[in-house]
Amino acid sequence: MTKLTWHNDGDDDEITRNLRAMYAAPVGEHYWNDLEARILARIGEVDLGWWAELDRWVRPALVAAAVLVLAASVAMFRARQVETRTAYETILTPSPVPVETVIRPTLEGDREASLRDVVGHKDRSNGRP
Repeated sequence: MTKLTWHNDGDDDEITRNLRAMYAAPVGEHYWNDLEARILARIGEVDLGWWAELDRWVRPALVAAAVLVLAASVAMFRARQVETRTAYETILTPSPVPVETVIRPTLEGDREASLRDVVGHKDRSNGRP
């Protein structure tokens, strides 16, 4: 049966040496140069980034952007036309309220009513309706 211990009894020295020798990094410079060449060759073969996907979408994205700019320009032009037409119609359409009441506020009260009657009788005395 195997004896389990938590401390180093000296029995593990040989196993430790063998494991260190087995997992030790190679000593020669040739190994590291060869490893670097293999890694760089593999990097050159593999498509590593999401930006490679963007390369395929450049042309469709530019077309979509041009269409959006064109659509926005047309919408702005139409909105400006409607706004201008509405402004002209507002200015040129006759008002349902007489201009006199729009320019001069309506006189109210007894005093103002008497004044209106006097002014109204004066116009009638001159022969005007």
